Amino acid sequence: MPGQAPPPPPYDPLSEEAAELIAARLRVIAEPMRIRLIGALNEGAATRQSLRARLGTSPQNVSKHLAILHQAGMVSRRRDGGRIEYDLSDWTGWWMVRRVAESIAVHLDGQREILAPLGRDGSSHQGTT
Repeated sequence: MPGQAPPPPPYDPLSEEAAELIAARLRVIAEPMRIRLIGALNEGAATRQSLRARLGTSPQNVSKHLAILHQAGMVSRRRDGGRIEYDLSDWTGWWMVRRVAESIAVHLDGQREILAPLGRDGSSHQGTT
């Protein structure tokens, strides 16, 4: 019929190996410090020291998580004189983080509507007069 969207393509299930590769990539991203590092590097290349200061964590913690992101091919390293700069080399991780954040925001908006009758603080108490 005119004006109708075409039907979706038939579902093509992933192989077990493909699903495992995807799950492994998601596990790399699914850690709060790595999400924060990806977000910081989304703003541009940075040294380990500047990332540590920006994120308020130890140098060891930053190094550990940068190494995991680098090993996964999501972060690149470049020596600049006596320092090493890190940069995003695969933007897919940040793209996924943003999509999940948007989904959460939509979901929370729906919950806010449900909770609206309870008031701003979640209580149904209208206060005393």
